[in-house]
Amino acid sequence: MKTFGIYLAYPPEVDLRAEGLGRYLAEFLNAARERTDVRFVIACPSWTIKSLHELFKRAGIPLNAFEIISPKAEPVILRLYRAYQSYKRRQRKRYFSRTIAYLAALKARLIIRGEKTLATMRSGFVLGFLIVLASPFVGIIYVLYLLRQLLLSLLTFVGIVRIWRRLNGWFQNLALAPTVKPQSSVTTLRFYRFMEEGEAKLLCNQINARKEIAAWYAPAAFWPHFNQIKAPRLTCVPDVVLAEFPAAFSLLNGERLLDAFKAIQRTIEGGDRFVTYSDEVKYRTLVARYRVAPDSITVVRHGVNRLDDLIAVSGFPDNKAATDGFCRNLFRVALHKAVGTANAFHFDSGDVQFIFYATQFRPNKNIISLLKAYEYLLRRRYIGHKLVLTGDPHGLPEIAEFIKERDLQNDVLCLHDLSAQELAACYRLADLVVNPSLSEGGCPFTLSESLSVGTPLVMARIAVTEEVVTDPELQELMLFDPHHWQDIAARIEWGLNNRDFLLERQLELYEKLSQRTWGTVVGEHIAILDRISGSAPGIAGSS
Repeated sequence: MKTFGIYLAYPPEVDLRAEGLGRYLAEFLNAARERTDVRFVIACPSWTIKSLHELFKRAGIPLNAFEIISPKAEPVILRLYRAYQSYKRRQRKRYFSRTIAYLAALKARLIIRGEKTLATMRSGFVLGFLIVLASPFVGIIYVLYLLRQLLLSLLTFVGIVRIWRRLNGWFQNLALAPTVKPQSSVTTLRFYRFMEEGEAKLLCNQINARKEIAAWYAPAAFWPHFNQIKAPRLTCVPDVVLAEFPAAFSLLNGERLLDAFKAIQRTIEGGDRFVTYSDEVKYRTLVARYRVAPDSITVVRHGVNRLDDLIAVSGFPDNKAATDGFCRNLFRVALHKAVGTANAFHFDSGDVQFIFYATQFRPNKNIISLLKAYEYLLRRRYIGHKLVLTGDPHGLPEIAEFIKERDLQNDVLCLHDLSAQELAACYRLADLVVNPSLSEGGCPFTLSESLSVGTPLVMARIAVTEEVVTDPELQELMLFDPHHWQDIAARIEWGLNNRDFLLERQLELYEKLSQRTWGTVVGEHIAILDRISGSAPGIAGSS
């Protein structure tokens, strides 16, 4: 049995479940573990093991399905940092609990004092005088009582958790930014870089000692240390989106992203065999920009990302209705993860209609254009749909500012850190899915994820999408110009008004795409690894 390696080198505090690579990796590993002719081992830093195991759990992969190569212990400074974080969290919770306890005790003392005064009063005249004096305020007191009851109803367990998350987030932003968010501190960032370099050296020593591993595969191009492995290497370059939007990304965190961009360049310059998801990245990025020889690059497109198995309910007289009910319950749970709004309860109705876009908030995702299109549809075309997004608006402040300035807090909801089931439920319940992204490495997962649960979608007309959606008639139905919000709005409105027709046409495409499984993707990667390791001749996938 041949053995191949997968190399991961994300920095500390990265949650693989929240990364696009994490979803790709989960699908890849699930298919790879079914192979009986080859085995994969995973090499990663010590701090990634926990995140990798959490990714396994979410994807239904047994924790012992793959051997993990890693340094045994985390750096001491990282352990101290995490201990400090834990200590500060406990302190904040303690202060919060003490404040609540003090207010409750104060309330009890005031009530007891008032009751004692009334119970011991012996002058009817004084009591009558107090009643007359207080009568003008009875209405105010009654209103305050109603407000108190409303406040108590809001401060349910869910409400307390939501409020505590907001307070906790504000406190971190104001007081603990250098400690809680390493990327916001130059000093902390430098420490992280030193840790990564030291960890990479230890990891490469362990890898180079494993002579039985025929070849190695890195599913991302962020890690130039991968080139220090003394074995055949295959590097995946999904995209170099930083080069496409340098100014916009520089506003987020210039130094950190410049370092990431340089790391990608070093990885490509030091590599010799590459794989991409699309012809667009192969020819426009690797060949034209980085002068990589075309015959050293292989295009391996994505498999179909299916979400229907996560939410499908069976064994009922009406399985469709049962599935929809299950999804509505998941959606209500997902509302607790709303970021940047206190009005998530507006979406709690079981029959709320909404448009959905699942993505992290990054400059290439074109969120502002989508918001402009949505505002026009809401206020000029009078559509009754909400807009549900899955990013954190604080990641790109311009998004939060736009929502606030245009008074869209009751209509736009940002749900962050959704589970796979919650994500699938949002796709299922949406009337229409939209993807306005300006640049991607391959055809977005949105296409297959949406159609797998029976929801139609409209998408940006970009090269990687046109490589997959090749029917000119279907392109006219579902694709729009992402650079013009008016075109986005027109295509969304048409999709909402012609939902059934659009879905029928798109399901024909989905049937064809479904023939390409993740088992096919893994097989094509194995063919490339075989070829570059000299184990076998043959074709290494489509090119």
